[in-house]
Amino acid sequence: MKSVVPKQDRDLSGRPVSGLPGASVPALVEALLDQAVDRGASDIHLDPQADGYEVRFRVDGLLETVGSLAPATGRAVVTRLMVMAGLLTYRLDIPQEGRLAARCASVERVLAMRVSVIPTTHGQRAVLRLPAELHQPRTLKDLDLPRPALEGLEAFAAADAGMLLVVGPAGSGKTTTIYALLEHLLQAQPGTSVVALEDPVERDLPGVTQVEVSAHGELDYARALRSILRQDPQVLMLGEIRDARTASIAIEAALSGHRLIATMHAGGPETAIARLLEMQIAAYQVAGALHGVLSARLLRRRNPSGDGYRGRIPVAEFARIDDAARAAIIEHQSAPALRQILLAGSSYLTIAGAARQWQEAGLTDEAEIRRVLGEPSL
Repeated sequence: MKSVVPKQDRDLSGRPVSGLPGASVPALVEALLDQAVDRGASDIHLDPQADGYEVRFRVDGLLETVGSLAPATGRAVVTRLMVMAGLLTYRLDIPQEGRLAARCASVERVLAMRVSVIPTTHGQRAVLRLPAELHQPRTLKDLDLPRPALEGLEAFAAADAGMLLVVGPAGSGKTTTIYALLEHLLQAQPGTSVVALEDPVERDLPGVTQVEVSAHGELDYARALRSILRQDPQVLMLGEIRDARTASIAIEAALSGHRLIATMHAGGPETAIARLLEMQIAAYQVAGALHGVLSARLLRRRNPSGDGYRGRIPVAEFARIDDAARAAIIEHQSAPALRQILLAGSSYLTIAGAARQWQEAGLTDEAEIRRVLGEPSL
């Protein structure tokens, strides 16, 4: 599906670009967006090379090259995106980020998107993040999570306090899961005060107060969390726990009667708990605050014809922090020992076990499981 032609001065439809009126570049940007939306892409990459720009789409978590642009055309497209996002086109020596709005014929509406630009040895590299609502499920049921994981999230939503950690590598569906959980919570408990601290805000959530924080600005997670606790929240969402200061405030909030949801980059429930302890959070506080840990990954879904993949399906495991797990945390047991205690639960389903269920249903295959999970053990 290479609608973008080889490195000549041509747009996506094959029409010459060099020497055409300025409207040709806006038309090229519009065509690029339409193609990305039609393909179900989450991101568009414009990567400068020595002889032009490579155009790639991230589809189902993987980057695929859809074609290339001549150097002058690629530079013009990146400049157009910078203008649309209100970035400084004369500053080509610094990274810049912004937001833009563009009409997309494929969905017949204006889309709000994020753009990030950074200088490289061959020119400005631009990455455009398409709106999450184009390809993300919005409800817990639509997530297609394994039943134990779904029931764990529903139990947390019905609780009155505690912390839920959602862990996994980048691109494993953490934010999508949390957004669906927040929408479920608002529907089940109308009038609940929900505040989300995000870097950046991925999509608009009606009924949720969303605050955009910056890891390198004055309003970081820790400062925003301290302030928002004085504004009578009942449910707090943290885009990510990155440091000990933020983790400590989050734990205190969960222990003081708030429901708190946060993401963390960790391989599984036991490693997430180990990370909190490594941040010098007291073991009794971790044990008392944690309600559960959801660990998730995404597998590509096989086409019914079996000749490729289209879309993705989640695999997840939910670790409910019960009395046995709390005792192990307080005793500072190792991550492997803690995992064995979690696995002892009668209904515990591992990520690998969930993946095998999808494989048996014909929705994924061994190659995809190994690509995502490596050599999984049940």
